[in-house]
Amino acid sequence: MRRRALLDGGIAAVALGGAGLLSGSLTAAFGREDLPPAAAPGTAAPQPGGPAVTVPAAQVPVGGSATVKDPASGDAVYIVQPSAGTYTALSSVCTHSGCAVNPPKDGRLYCPCHGSTFDAATGAVINGPAVKPLPHYTVTRNGEQLELGPQQSA
Repeated sequence: MRRRALLDGGIAAVALGGAGLLSGSLTAAFGREDLPPAAAPGTAAPQPGGPAVTVPAAQVPVGGSATVKDPASGDAVYIVQPSAGTYTALSSVCTHSGCAVNPPKDGRLYCPCHGSTFDAATGAVINGPAVKPLPHYTVTRNGEQLELGPQQSA
């Protein structure tokens, strides 16, 4: 009886280990490592005390977006112009499980991992399972350049 319990316990440990490896590989395949290219032409990832992350305003059409990198995390950030002259920046990291959401399309950001959908103008959740909106960043227009500011508190 003891031998059988030991064998069953060993099999369970191997199964759990395999499930952990599978989970890790799926996260790597579909999670944050799957970020879109982060730097559009004309952008610069700042070093501490260095230049700000900028993108030409002309690269962000009304209803469109440009992708830059958050200098603190390295995650992609979408700078969007939902209406003429209004700019916002949203994190590409889904608030449900940390997967990378797709760039804005038709006014929405879609998470391919579990199907959450977010409003591209506000970051608000349209469809779950996510319940929290996407984090925002400040965006400042300086002449013909848009400058990414820090992530805002929720």
